[in-house]
Amino acid sequence: ILGREAASPAAQARLIAEAMKAAGAPRAIIVAHSLGAVVALNMALDQKDAARGLVLVSPVSHPWPGGVNWTYRVGAHPLWGPLFSHLIVMPAGLARLQASIAGIFAPAATPPGFVEDTAAPLVLRPREYQDNALDVATLYDFVVTQAPRYPQLALPVAVITGDTDSVVLRHIHSDGLVRDIKGASLLVIKGEGHAPHFGHAAEVVAMVEEVARRVESVSSR
Repeated sequence: ILGREAASPAAQARLIAEAMKAAGAPRAIIVAHSLGAVVALNMALDQKDAARGLVLVSPVSHPWPGGVNWTYRVGAHPLWGPLFSHLIVMPAGLARLQASIAGIFAPAATPPGFVEDTAAPLVLRPREYQDNALDVATLYDFVVTQAPRYPQLALPVAVITGDTDSVVLRHIHSDGLVRDIKGASLLVIKGEGHAPHFGHAAEVVAMVEEVARRVESVSSR
């Protein structure tokens, strides 16, 4: 699948489930960060055989005030998107790259060498930017439809968030998931922003292990 069809979290969830089967691992505990949480949640809802449990880090899950930022809407536009991504995104993005990345980790420090190790500037390439913009622009309408289904979920779920995440607001998304999914647990890490898995990897791993124990407990009944 290509283009706008591929931007659907449901399509991405289906492809991941198919890839898991092809790799000989048809069921797994799904760990997802940020926008990936919407895909993981859809796997649990619509690809039930694939998801045994969920660990969601700084998750996007619910509709948020203001909707999608205008830059993503323009970037996803079939006419204006290519012009915007070629003429504006690269120079403006490079000028703001360090500040944008710092905002993801704040108030924690950006890990040393993060920009170089992740080749972060590559996200500003026109094709990559347009694809990412399409993913984000599609997301809002998708969660409007998906969020009311979360109370249907009956698998172990853990949510991890930083207490000062300014990218994905805790009170809308993480708290919303714990409210909507029976038995979901919440770990709030103090002094962390949108990427707590960098500074607190051990705590994230511990939550994965806890979900694994809950999965085994359910399976043994």
